[in-house]
Amino acid sequence: MNRHSRSTRALVEAALMIALATILGYFRLYRFPQGGSVDFAMVPILIYCLRWGPAWSLSCCFVNGVLQFFLGGGIALSWQSMLLDYVVAYTLVFLCGFAAGKKLGWLWGTLLAGLGRWVSLTLSGGLLWYMYMPEEFLGLPMVDPWVYSMIFNGVLIVLVTVVNLIVLGIFQSVPALRQKLLTKQN
Repeated sequence: MNRHSRSTRALVEAALMIALATILGYFRLYRFPQGGSVDFAMVPILIYCLRWGPAWSLSCCFVNGVLQFFLGGGIALSWQSMLLDYVVAYTLVFLCGFAAGKKLGWLWGTLLAGLGRWVSLTLSGGLLWYMYMPEEFLGLPMVDPWVYSMIFNGVLIVLVTVVNLIVLGIFQSVPALRQKLLTKQN
């Protein structure tokens, strides 16, 4: 495949994966009352990152983050929360691309993507959403907004990451799906 065909294929796949992620984002398994949801929306983006690596993934994840805010019913206190909760958080999913082509890349890439989102969401919670911190969370008294943000966003990201790992693990266990979906494009 020549360079032009490869670029065209990468862009078309990015558009398709972003569209699929947007659609899957409407079918939530669980929506937290304070914001955030568990769904399958990240799966197509993670597949793209594992196929195309970090360079192509960066722009795909950035566009996905912007669209998640505008098309997914995003809630923001200010432009800073829009950036940290959506644009930066979803753009950091590109970290998954660093695991492309590596042994157990689907596992490590998903964990890296979750860690990146968690850092951005925790920053947003500690800096911007602290005034909505409950007095108690998961049976623990909450007095520090940073601790609350780390725990709340940690629970959210762990659940989302587990869902992503289950789906990608199923894809990984089926040879035909592994070859078609999780193989790095050269």
